Amino acid sequence: MNKDQKANVVRDLTDRFGETSTLFVADYRGLDMPEITELRSKLREADAQFSVVKNTLARRAAKDAGLEEVAKLFTGPTAVAFVQGDAAAVAKALKDFGKTREGILELRGGLMDGNLVSADQVREIAELPPREVILAMLLSTVDAPARTLVGAINAPARDIVGLLGNWIEKRKEAGETE
Repeated sequence: MNKDQKANVVRDLTDRFGETSTLFVADYRGLDMPEITELRSKLREADAQFSVVKNTLARRAAKDAGLEEVAKLFTGPTAVAFVQGDAAAVAKALKDFGKTREGILELRGGLMDGNLVSADQVREIAELPPREVILAMLLSTVDAPARTLVGAINAPARDIVGLLGNWIEKRKEAGETE
């Protein structure tokens, strides 16, 4: 690779580092091209791009993008998953793929919303439910007090209707007319 090609790669990586707030770095040692293609396909479904990078160029691009802390993750055979969508879905796809090829795809860590995360934290992120489920749980939590309040407001009226209904039934049983 000549100097111009290297400069283009660094510029492209710098742009990609600047465009994403979340990325995961992995050691792909031992994956062949069909497996890398399969992993790229799975990550594309999760809205991420998987790129094999040259460490020296990736370190230079990370520093140019102001991500010096990520540069230390670039050692050995390195690939980066640039996340555009749900980070938990991407982490899960990486973890699941790594399970089927144990010892071949090894997570190193990454960057999430500007914070460095370890490989263990990426595995924990993979255990999170999908974004839609988390939003539904949040909505349920926010909605619960409103439901309780409406129930408390309706309770007196409901109780009065019940009492009146019981009173009318007892009068009918006693043979009284209305």
